[in-house]
Amino acid sequence: MKKNIINLLFAIFILGTMCLTFTTLVTAESGDYAYLDATLLNQDPDPAEQGEYVDLRWKIVKEGNEKMNNINVHLNVDYPFFFDASDSPDKVIGTWSGWSEDEEYYILHYKLRVDEDALEDTYDVNLEFAHDETGFSTTKDFEIRVGDKKEPEFVLGNLITSPLKLVGDSEDNHIQVNLENIGDESAENVRMELKLPKGFTPSYGYSTRTNLGTIGLDTGKVGNFYFDIGEDIFQGEYNASVEIHYKESNDDDNVYNIINLDLPMYVSGKPMFEIQSIKTEPENIVPGDEVKLILQIKNIGDKDADSVSLRAFKESSQPFDFNEKSDFVGKLNSGESGDIILTLDIEPSANVKTYIVDLEIRSIYNDEVLIENEIIPLKIDEKTSYGWIYLIGVVVILSSGLVYFIKNKPKSKKRK
Repeated sequence: MKKNIINLLFAIFILGTMCLTFTTLVTAESGDYAYLDATLLNQDPDPAEQGEYVDLRWKIVKEGNEKMNNINVHLNVDYPFFFDASDSPDKVIGTWSGWSEDEEYYILHYKLRVDEDALEDTYDVNLEFAHDETGFSTTKDFEIRVGDKKEPEFVLGNLITSPLKLVGDSEDNHIQVNLENIGDESAENVRMELKLPKGFTPSYGYSTRTNLGTIGLDTGKVGNFYFDIGEDIFQGEYNASVEIHYKESNDDDNVYNIINLDLPMYVSGKPMFEIQSIKTEPENIVPGDEVKLILQIKNIGDKDADSVSLRAFKESSQPFDFNEKSDFVGKLNSGESGDIILTLDIEPSANVKTYIVDLEIRSIYNDEVLIENEIIPLKIDEKTSYGWIYLIGVVVILSSGLVYFIKNKPKSKKRK
């Protein structure tokens, strides 16, 4: 009995399988079913770039004769892709009847944004189709590639300065900066601007800006800059930078990028001098005087100086002549002071005023002659006349004597 039941169940299973197979074959042959299939045609660019858009195109075909109404498509994306205002994840195909022929298909287009910090990798997206007959059903996943972003990348190459050693209290210093593009894309409309530290100033208008044009892959161009260094700048490293403005060659939106690269500047030490005090003998100078001018100079630089000397220069219109217009100090170590003595004669007809005297300080450092220019004031006062003072003095003395004589004059005796 039990064996008969098993045989019966087996026979029913075989019969059911045959019926299902027959029904499937008949349905397939008649085409009374419908579903959509999608093929990724291309992505542009391939691979996608960080921070840029990627265009995706699918070919959609319909299998089966059954009519599909209100077909909608939804694209599911995760990081690093996202939709912005330029596109939407939902598309409408509408109604589709019959089996797709070779020339009958639908092109589905999406535009995605790639995150700027996306890593180089392959990421999945998938399509969902909805229609009145079956509702939502998820199709297969598709792989989208993201590569390294193609963009210019700059480094600073050779740096050449003129003079070779930068020093404080100097003008028209020239620096050549080689800007190299080591990225994988050309840069257009490249402009460089040298950002100077405190105490450094442009030698003239726009002397710290330069336009370089286009810099291609693995190439470079040289920017030239001119600047002055203040007298209070001593030996040491100073932090400058180069600000670079450029446009990527494939950027149709003409967006300009700005980056900054550090540019250390080393200033060498040198002797530098300052006039500490000015004395004259006599203290008040008047026309006709012979004057001794005593100057104290100090080496305020960070290097020792040899053969220090000072020389005075006068204009032809100035009413004095130097008998000794230069003096030699010798070696002045950093922080040391020395005296300079000059002599000059003031013309008797000199106008009373303050005159400006030009001075030149010379020294030798590392076999190089250094020259500094200074100015000092020389004041000529009005000559005081003392004649009337002497006259008053004489009058006072004579008057005093006369009074004394009158008071002490002997009196004459009267006769009886």
